[in-house]
Amino acid sequence: MILETERLYLRQLEVSDAPYMSEYRNKEEVAQYQSWDHYSLEDALRRIQQCQLIKNYNQPKTDYHLGIVLKDTHILIGDLFIEIINKKVFVLGYTFNSCYWKQGYATEMISAFLNYMKETYQFKKVICYVYVDNTNSIKLLKRLGFTKFDESYYYNDVGYIKKLR
Repeated sequence: MILETERLYLRQLEVSDAPYMSEYRNKEEVAQYQSWDHYSLEDALRRIQQCQLIKNYNQPKTDYHLGIVLKDTHILIGDLFIEIINKKVFVLGYTFNSCYWKQGYATEMISAFLNYMKETYQFKKVICYVYVDNTNSIKLLKRLGFTKFDESYYYNDVGYIKKLR
């Protein structure tokens, strides 16, 4: 386990998570805010196996996913994507099963994770990109203190940044 909050665990993904990961990433309402149209079981297995090789969570030019698990049921409800840009900046992405939207889980986990990255690895900034029509995610980022810094008409997304203090 990497991190624990009141209701959640953050841990390395396991091969047994692949069916859950594929299932929630294939939901239309989830995939519409991501870069994929289809996320197969094989896609999930391949990514999990790649992520299991990562042992250093602050190595520049590294990217990986971590699993978000409900404490009481041990069910995978989402994942975080982390891309380490350099020793001070990382990019964060997140995907949650739509069954768990609007229950405060994203706020709880992302807030705790930002603190973890600041305290454990001394990161100074985090960047998130979201599609312009993903209003719930934009509200989440603003609530967490992110500010808009970029807009891409080519990718139809906006960039948000937060200084970790």
